[in-house]
Amino acid sequence: MLDIISHQNRNECEEFFSSYLAQKDRSILFVGTLGFNQACLNFPRLISSINVNSAIEFLFLDEWRPDVSPILETSAQKNRAALQSYLGQQINFEKLIIIAEDTANVAGRNAAALINYAIKNAYTDIIVDATTMSRGVCFPVVRFAYEQSKSMGFEVHVVVSEEEESILEVTSMSKDSAEYMHGFQGKMETDEVDGSINLWLPQLSESNFTSLKVIYDKLLAEEVAPILPFPSTNPRRGDNLLRRFHDPLINEWETNLLDIIYAHESDPTDVFATIKRIEQGRKEALSGYTHQIILSPTGRKTGSIGMLFAAIDLDLPVIYTETMGYRCDASSIPNISNRLPQNMWHNWLLKAGKSN
Repeated sequence: MLDIISHQNRNECEEFFSSYLAQKDRSILFVGTLGFNQACLNFPRLISSINVNSAIEFLFLDEWRPDVSPILETSAQKNRAALQSYLGQQINFEKLIIIAEDTANVAGRNAAALINYAIKNAYTDIIVDATTMSRGVCFPVVRFAYEQSKSMGFEVHVVVSEEEESILEVTSMSKDSAEYMHGFQGKMETDEVDGSINLWLPQLSESNFTSLKVIYDKLLAEEVAPILPFPSTNPRRGDNLLRRFHDPLINEWETNLLDIIYAHESDPTDVFATIKRIEQGRKEALSGYTHQIILSPTGRKTGSIGMLFAAIDLDLPVIYTETMGYRCDASSIPNISNRLPQNMWHNWLLKAGKSN
């Protein structure tokens, strides 16, 4: 059973890290992403602003995709310089190939191998910053670290922050095929789930209309219960998404509107708890039948982290479409903001039997 201690805003995160990193007996590996989005700087900046007595190393994964606009690559290099100015000599960058030359998705496998090598050193804590880390990397990294922590004894933390608005307008280009994430296939595509009553829980967002169609065409799940954000910063966002997805909801997925799931847009533990309740209810209602919940985290990152926790805790399969590249038509890169967002989360993944 996965238990989580959460700190739910910037002030709580700052208070936790100020106390935790003041301890001299801790040796910490912070794993983040060198991204084109300035949000990748949020937690490194927060940590660099406090008095740290722990030994802490920073590893930033540079996700490589074959089709990325030059302006975004320039933005990433600007963020790299900012990270070096914040963190000094305690920092390493590693290129992580996401799409191989033959267009195969190698994201999760490469990420897990890289983290496996990194944790050969003796650490007391691994902190994974999911803020700008792609899901195909973040999910395998967190799961691998959590499973290894049971035998190696280190603590695992997942942090995530979200900006209210995107600074750069970016369009992602996904593969035209759906696949299970590395480490999250479960029993899918085996004889054990032949004839299973499958419930698909897709996380809806404005930009995932096409990718969800690709996923559904592969799954053809018997039941579909989409996850909509509520409450959310924009109170009408859930209604707008319902209008956007009206045709697939009614005509393709045949979703009963009473089955739509509402989960807090900015609270990963709400999504986590909701999925756990659904799993428990299906166990009771479908006793004697083979059944499976399948997740698709394709919306806001904070909600996706809640799906990650549920996938680890309940051993649920996760299906998605990997991103081939990013396009941006901007002609200039905005200056780096010194403002930290209020929406910052720290999640401490406790091993079974441990309490705070």
